[in-house]
Amino acid sequence: MTIEEKVRQTASKIGDPWIVFANALKRDILIKLLELNQIVRKLEEKYGVSFNDFDKQNLLDRLGHTWDIEEDYYEWDRVVTELHKLEETLRGIYSSGA
Repeated sequence: MTIEEKVRQTASKIGDPWIVFANALKRDILIKLLELNQIVRKLEEKYGVSFNDFDKQNLLDRLGHTWDIEEDYYEWDRVVTELHKLEETLRGIYSSGA
């Protein structure tokens, strides 16, 4: 028996395997969204603005290109980008009826 067959067989004990997989995927995405939102909130509190405002106000230049500020900026950018992608993925899952 292949791994896929074992997983499908195990999931079928809970219910429709595709629904079980979709629900597991939703849960994982929601957990990741919570983690990413915590990072965003931490950075918003630290700098007193949203990422968009930080970028629009050119705070990276105004605060100086120190290692810490640049590290925060690039992490913030990565997290915001990942948040948007995951939110889009989640909307796609919900709109598919899964």
